[in-house]
Amino acid sequence: MKKGFFTDSFPPPAYLLMPALGLDISDHSVKYVELEKKGGQIFVRRFGEHLIPRGLIESGEIKNKEKLIDFLKALQKELKSKYLITALPEEKAFLARVKLPTMKEEEIRGALELQLEEHIPLSINEAIFDFKVIRETPDSNYIDVYLIAFPKKIVEDYRDVFTKAGFTLLALEMEMQASARTIVPQNEKNTLVVVDFGQTRASFAIISKNEVQFTTTIKVAGEELEKALMRNLMVDQIQAEKIKKEHGFVKSKEKEKIFNSILPIISVIKDEIGKYINYWNSSFEGHDLKKVSKILLCGGDSNLLGFPEYLSYELKLPVELGNPWVNIFSFEEYIPEIELKDSLSYAIALGLALKTL
Repeated sequence: MKKGFFTDSFPPPAYLLMPALGLDISDHSVKYVELEKKGGQIFVRRFGEHLIPRGLIESGEIKNKEKLIDFLKALQKELKSKYLITALPEEKAFLARVKLPTMKEEEIRGALELQLEEHIPLSINEAIFDFKVIRETPDSNYIDVYLIAFPKKIVEDYRDVFTKAGFTLLALEMEMQASARTIVPQNEKNTLVVVDFGQTRASFAIISKNEVQFTTTIKVAGEELEKALMRNLMVDQIQAEKIKKEHGFVKSKEKEKIFNSILPIISVIKDEIGKYINYWNSSFEGHDLKKVSKILLCGGDSNLLGFPEYLSYELKLPVELGNPWVNIFSFEEYIPEIELKDSLSYAIALGLALKTL
């Protein structure tokens, strides 16, 4: 079984024994977390966020390598840290569940190469992929394999900018895989939806048997809420962001105009979540994978007042803000410097950092 995606492309034999930065890079910011373990207890050694100049990354694609390298060089000098693990943009990922005849593990990659184009819209020359066996029964003639692939150019672009900036890249993985590592309890037996509601996009993942089974991303997120408030309330971006944080999405006579301004955006997110829940529940009915029983939220804009309650009412499911520390430590033993509401925006970086411990 594979231990982690894309480790073959970036082998980390000795380094993974060392703590490393978990670095979450998006279109508009870089967030990092470094964890350390002392006496069996995990602590947050450091964390932080830096805004990325606009235009360097757009929709997950690196548009200006040289300027991004310069930005990352400055970050590397500031952090004085060489080793890191980062995530590839969720919107560029391709996932598939593939059924194969029972075979030896060393034969699986070759079998997937022969039928890769049947499952993802990339040729073998255009893709970098990895896999994990997710179901294998002794009395079955088949195995279920979880396949994840990215365009080769995307992987190589991210590798190049980090290595040229002076970092040693230990591994790459999918964003929602890192988020799930932090907010889905390790002993969770039910099927959940994780919603990462960020500033520039919203990503959804269906987690069953503690594995990411499906992901998708839409370009509707926090900045769209601010644009709607700016347009309807005739305020600037700073005021719109303040209104969003202070008033949220709560329906009342006093806040009716705010509520109605952002309702169309929130409705799109709700409809997308509902669509994929219905797809999952109908597709896997009768199989050993359970129906969705709960929704967990992470990402900076998941703190929007009234958002969990709205989703729960509309989708008829429990909706909770995730706890990014649930698999790291207990608050009875340690209180991190990152406040709980802020830690939701660090879920990916935390999951990446946790991978190295």
